[in-house]
Amino acid sequence: MTTTTALSSAVSQITVPSLLTTLAQAASNAASISQTTEINEIDAQIQNQLNDQIAALQPSLDPAVNNLLQSQINSLTTQQSTISALSPQYGQNAELLSDLQTQLSSLQTAATNGDSATFDAVLAAANTDVDDLTVISAPAPFQPDQVAGLKGNGLGIGSSASYDLSTPAGQAAASQAVQTAQNLVGVIFQATSGNQLLATDLTNSLSTQINTLTNQQQQSQQVDQSSAEAQIQQLTQLAQNQEHLIELSLGNTTSVATMLYNAENPPQPITSPLQALQEAVGATPATYSSQQSTPAILSLLT
Repeated sequence: MTTTTALSSAVSQITVPSLLTTLAQAASNAASISQTTEINEIDAQIQNQLNDQIAALQPSLDPAVNNLLQSQINSLTTQQSTISALSPQYGQNAELLSDLQTQLSSLQTAATNGDSATFDAVLAAANTDVDDLTVISAPAPFQPDQVAGLKGNGLGIGSSASYDLSTPAGQAAASQAVQTAQNLVGVIFQATSGNQLLATDLTNSLSTQINTLTNQQQQSQQVDQSSAEAQIQQLTQLAQNQEHLIELSLGNTTSVATMLYNAENPPQPITSPLQALQEAVGATPATYSSQQSTPAILSLLT
């Protein structure tokens, strides 16, 4: 008898869910599964659309403009390379011409003094300087330097024996020949020095032009890149907003399950001031209510 009583007591303590609770759980599970599936499919479609829009973005920089800038940069770079190579050549010739002027000055002294040995030694050194000069073929605006003529014709100065420096007439003739060479070398040195400075100035000028065009090209590319990034960011944000709005919209499908659950477990009516105070603690005007009741139509299912 005791065993039967205990078994009856245990059975009576088992809570069997009502039909309303079962419906609420089934609706909640179905809504959750359906919502998750739909959201995943929609998110995939939105992401594919976003990828297509990003791939369709084209650079705003006109290819023709970019090609023109690059062509100008290449042309100026070629000119700069050619002109910059002339500068050391003119510099080397300037050094040789400066030394040649020193040798001619010594020749003039030797001719005036009738020093044949010194005259011939210095003349040999001067001729070596002439041989070491480089003939430079430079386009305008470089001026002709007459180096080719000097190398072809020489200084026009004979040996001491050809003048007989022991006589005043020989000394005067040698001195005149040296003076003529000095005048020519002076003109060549001036042209060479001017061309050397011009080569340096042109190189710097071309470098400035190249840098200006390169910066212009880079800035255009940076603006284009920034514009594309801004558009991508905007498209991404729009896609995310669409996803969130759809998730919120689909989230409303759980309202039926929520209503069913609240109908099965309605809030208890407030029957005392103390209970009202307890319910009000932590509540908001939207969540707090002094009394709620089960909808009459749903109470039939409890």
